[in-house]
Amino acid sequence: MSYSSASSLAHQVSPIGVPSRCWCGEDIITYTSKTKDNPYRRFYRCSIALMFGYLILFDVYLRKNENHLFKWVDEALLDEINMVDEKWKRVSEDVDDLRKQMMANMELQNEIFKKIDEEMVKKISENIESELVIIKDNVEELGHVMVRSAFKTAGVAAVIVCSLVWIWGRM
Repeated sequence: MSYSSASSLAHQVSPIGVPSRCWCGEDIITYTSKTKDNPYRRFYRCSIALMFGYLILFDVYLRKNENHLFKWVDEALLDEINMVDEKWKRVSEDVDDLRKQMMANMELQNEIFKKIDEEMVKKISENIESELVIIKDNVEELGHVMVRSAFKTAGVAAVIVCSLVWIWGRM
């Protein structure tokens, strides 16, 4: 496919991608080329530029100074594909960066959870040990109380038995 002089002139002012309006604000119309160099090749053109194209018979200077939009449809679509490809690359890079950040965050959280787990196990062990010491002391104290109580009971029983024997012996 070859380019016409209008294409190279308008290519300087044509937007990237599929145009929606000309720089002058007019709507863009899609046409099909009927030239020998570009038969049936579709292009976008500003409606004002097309009118000036018809006036070229009367004033050649008017056409040369007007830079209204002209763009081949296939070039515009290729621009769109390239823009989508660039956006896809940026999104892909962003996703990769996000994945790396998430992995780093997860590793950091795992380390924090391990430290918390270790601290909790340590505190629970300390609490259990202190409670065991308290229980041991209570059991020892209870044992001493029971021994004292047993001695008191034995002493009272001895006094009762002796008193009974004394009373029996007096009878």
